[in-house]
Amino acid sequence: MRICVVHLNQIGDLAFSLPLLKSLRDGHPGAEIHSVLKPGIGKLLEGSPFVDRIIPKPGGVRGTLELVRALRRNSYDLLISLARSEEAFLLAALSGAGKKAGFARFPWDLCLDVKETVAGHNSSFNNAKLLRRLEIPVTAETYVGLLPVSPDECPEAVPAPYAVFSAGASPRRLVKAWDEEKFAGLIVELNARFGLVPVLVGADDTRESNDRIKDAVGHDPRGRHIAVIDLTGRLGLRALAALLMRAGLFVGIDSGVMHLASASDTPVVALFGPTDPFYVGPQNARSVVVSQDLDCMPCYLKRTCEDVRCMRGLSMEKVLAACAGLVEGTARAD
Repeated sequence: MRICVVHLNQIGDLAFSLPLLKSLRDGHPGAEIHSVLKPGIGKLLEGSPFVDRIIPKPGGVRGTLELVRALRRNSYDLLISLARSEEAFLLAALSGAGKKAGFARFPWDLCLDVKETVAGHNSSFNNAKLLRRLEIPVTAETYVGLLPVSPDECPEAVPAPYAVFSAGASPRRLVKAWDEEKFAGLIVELNARFGLVPVLVGADDTRESNDRIKDAVGHDPRGRHIAVIDLTGRLGLRALAALLMRAGLFVGIDSGVMHLASASDTPVVALFGPTDPFYVGPQNARSVVVSQDLDCMPCYLKRTCEDVRCMRGLSMEKVLAACAGLVEGTARAD
């Protein structure tokens, strides 16, 4: 039996697909399972026992046509599309697979033999619904421990104990962002209380935000100088996951980095506003979601909001209390 999974394009969505891949492997141990995804994200699946082949998803019309030809050559018995883009439905329609399954989006979903509705947001919850629709047992409820990454894959030497901070304030995530001054204050307090070395991570488009956090820490009104390790734009995804595996704490907004930390079972403090932690919250037991209780939450980024009260109203003291509880609880467990 041959199975193909067409993935979504974000890091968090890749993490959400890990329980589905494990369930497919457990349900069909003799099957050949292929994953179609963006080349950069695909590196996170290298070495996975749940996937036999990673097929890069090229860009452009020509690349899509070449991918269609490759899918048809592989003669899949089952193709599962986790994406609901027009391109994903086109791939499914032209794949020649014996059975095509995915999520509803009329009229594009007319090409599917088996379809399921999406509740809330793309998530492991919805992927499990699709598996049940296919009558495939769900053998993994979370992505924790399913990343095929070793802690030794991080090339950066960071002194322990350290905490990783992901402000994630890129232009497309500003509505999810927390105040940079509060991040700086949190860094100072966690360093003073627990000796946690602060490490900033993020893609190149978060550099300005992380620079402002660094500057605010450097000008701490208490007169303490704290050396911040800035790895912004310096780590590939596997190295980032390895860094997170060794961290004593992760603090960040709802993002793919947060899910990498949770999948690594790092203690996670996740700051939530517009999105719903029921569907896209961290999945490890050593995690705390910090949010407010507002009538407008969650809005899933679909409403225009001038003040973003859900994030701007989160106090540094509330986040600090969550961090302290996790750090102290982890210390007691050890």
